[in-house]
Formats: sequence, C-alpha cells, structure tokens
Amino acid sequence: MMQYYPLAPGNQWTYRQKDGSTYTNAVSTKEGAVFTMKNSLQAEPTRVKVEGGVMYNELMSPGNYQPWLKDDLHAGDTWEAAFTANGLQSIMEFKVKETGISREVHGTMYPDVVMLEAESKIDMNGNRISTNFFTQYYYAKGVGLILTTSSLGDEHALTAYTI
Repeated sequence: MMQYYPLAPGNQWTYRQKDGSTYTNAVSTKEGAVFTMKNSLQAEPTRVKVEGGVMYNELMSPGNYQPWLKDDLHAGDTWEAAFTANGLQSIMEFKVKETGISREVHGTMYPDVVMLEAESKIDMNGNRISTNFFTQYYYAKGVGLILTTSSLGDEHALTAYTI
C-alpha cells in the first residue's frame, strides 16, 4: 500500500475546485498491482500500478505507465513522466519540494505532508522547452492527495474522503 496515497477498492476522495464545483475520484477495482480509478468528471476510468513503493499513472495512452509518486521521498528528489499530448512529446519533471510539513485544507490540518512540484515541458527536436506551467501536489500520509494547485491559480482541495 502506498503510504501517501492509500489505494484499495472502495477508497474515495471528493475535491472542490476553485469555481466551487466538486468531483469524486474513487478506486473501483484491483487486479494484481493495477488499480482502476474512476473520476466522476471523466467518461473513462484510469489505471495506476504500484510496484516497489512507486505509483505509476497511465498517462494519455493505454499501457503508458509513468512514475508519479513514491513512498520514499526526500526534499530535492526528482523524476520524470513522459507522454504524448496533442501530438507533442510532453514531459513532467517532478521535484520533491517539502516533506514532513503540515498543511491546512478547508479547515482540516493534515500532518506529515509531502509537496511535489511538476514542471510541464515539451520536447522539440531533442530540446526540452518549458511551458512555464507548474503544478503543486500535496499528499498526506495515510490520506492521499489533499490539495492540487497550479501556476495558473487552479485549486483542487480535498473536502471529504473514505479510506
């Protein structure tokens, strides 16, 4: 089980976006190391795979599992997730910015939080070009994703969860 994102069928998280709308992300099934997740805003489910303390997200195409979250995190750790979007080779460069912090989200204080920041880049003829778009992910140990923010001012804040 991922310590920062406890995955098991029946677990679910409800988020409120900046505009006040809400959605739920829920784990529906587990087959071996692969979990199927259903987001209430998306028609198709997504899959994540957990192996060796690493969670891999299936990004933009079936079977394209890319590293997303790790159990053993230290400030300064980095990794990449690559995928094709709109015909462009895209890369998210993750960096662990903080570990062991507390974070308040909608009146609830979460201890033992890690904050990852992902910078979105595009590969153009072998050159990585930043899109100047950054996303921050806050994960609380034993709870999961509690907050997502971005350089465009987006916010997805946890309002309820069932583990």
